[in-house]
Amino acid sequence: MSISSEELNYLIWRYLQENGKEVSALALQDETRVLDFDRKYSKDIPFGTLVNLVQKGILYTECDLLVEYNGEMKKVDEEHFTQDFNLAQALQVEKEKGPDRLINGRFALESDSMDEQPKEEDQRDLQRQEEGPKSVEEGIEAEGFIKTLKEFYKLGNIVSTCWNPVEKSMLAVGEKHSQARIYSFDENSGALLNEIELKHPFAPTSPVGNANNELSCLAWSPNGMQIVTAVENGELRLWNRDGSLQNVFNFHRSPIVCIKWNKDSAHFITADVDNVTVVWNATTGTAIQHFELKASESSGDSLGVDLEWVEIDKFIIPGPQGSLVVHQIGESKPVGRLVGHQGAISALQFNPGNKMLLSASDDHTVRVWRGGSSNPSYCFLGHSQSVVSVDWVDDKRVLSASMDGSVRLWSLADNSLLAISVADGVPVFSARLSQDKNKYAVGFVDGQVIVYDMKSLLASLDTRKRYPIPLSFPIYGTYQSPTNGDNVFDLSWAFKSDKVAVAFSTGQGSILCL
Repeated sequence: MSISSEELNYLIWRYLQENGKEVSALALQDETRVLDFDRKYSKDIPFGTLVNLVQKGILYTECDLLVEYNGEMKKVDEEHFTQDFNLAQALQVEKEKGPDRLINGRFALESDSMDEQPKEEDQRDLQRQEEGPKSVEEGIEAEGFIKTLKEFYKLGNIVSTCWNPVEKSMLAVGEKHSQARIYSFDENSGALLNEIELKHPFAPTSPVGNANNELSCLAWSPNGMQIVTAVENGELRLWNRDGSLQNVFNFHRSPIVCIKWNKDSAHFITADVDNVTVVWNATTGTAIQHFELKASESSGDSLGVDLEWVEIDKFIIPGPQGSLVVHQIGESKPVGRLVGHQGAISALQFNPGNKMLLSASDDHTVRVWRGGSSNPSYCFLGHSQSVVSVDWVDDKRVLSASMDGSVRLWSLADNSLLAISVADGVPVFSARLSQDKNKYAVGFVDGQVIVYDMKSLLASLDTRKRYPIPLSFPIYGTYQSPTNGDNVFDLSWAFKSDKVAVAFSTGQGSILCL
């Protein structure tokens, strides 16, 4: 009797399906021909075939042990047949059978030139595999003392935050009453130096029925000299960092969900909840182009909540049916379309180093795209809910955070999962990587903020030659909102990566000091 590798793959796939391991089965399904075997043999192969086959193999091994090398039967030990045969006992039998064998997490010959470090790593890997992924609480206990992040400054009732990308201690926040605010702090003492109000008019006829005309989003220009604020009635205002009004932009009639500047700070694009996207000239205040997909293609459903520039005059917007549409300033028609996602686009980030686009969607997947190709080069599966944030750690590794409560680090080189942290049943609402890429702040629906130590995690990965199972994210510090029922709305890192601003749904926002 013999069995081919493809037949074994099919039995393993059947075993995963029978035990509810759907994600693992899907991964195996994508890389093998198990579906061909399933169409041919599914009715002929009963449940539990793989386990049954392994048990028969164990019985064969036991029979083989009863026969001497010369073919004669060994003396029967009646006590031997009363024992329960399991994996632990099988390892003990192997150890007693020959002294030249080492049973240390993996099978290896004594003559092999193996140092002690790989053996220790294998032992730790086996232990982690048996324990499974750690929850946030388990990770905290395993790492020992976890720092409680100190509150540096109270920000009032805010809905969004954004630190200036150039000025080291300048923060802009959006408030619930038609205004934004700019705070300037002393770099050395941390004392508040200045506070500027950026006011929008109230909107009694706001389309969302909110007379307060709440700030929906804001964004600094890359040079740090200007900031755009947006409110629920669709109005946009451009200010300099001293608080002087530069221009008013009117085109949108619905709440703005995203603002993105291009790198020369000359243009920015905006999108609203009705899938209207507008390209603006920041100097003249004119709308250069606009794209409205609501009436013709999207049937009123949201296509996405993020936009991204890939060149100084080329940008990506969400399209129908999970597609990503590439547009260029001055061109009325799309210059490209990226197809792969099956849900609304939740996050986009372009890496100018490797010229690749990172995207996330409500279809629970993370995808990476190369220029010149309409199909994704990488697709990472594993999240069970919408992915809310993605970040490039470097040219070969990406981060993702999801409403399933997990944070994951992926490798493009191996197309694999490198690290994971799971908060059991607590959805992630917001996540941001620090400017120096050494810390990762994650905000949860229960009002908790966890800052993960990316520097330590990457150092651990770089010292390991192999990644047999995902590592756990080391935790740098945590903060819990004192208000019951609070959600984390938004997060933003300071220029020096030493502070993180947090907006909460109910309680007052805070600046947390690392």
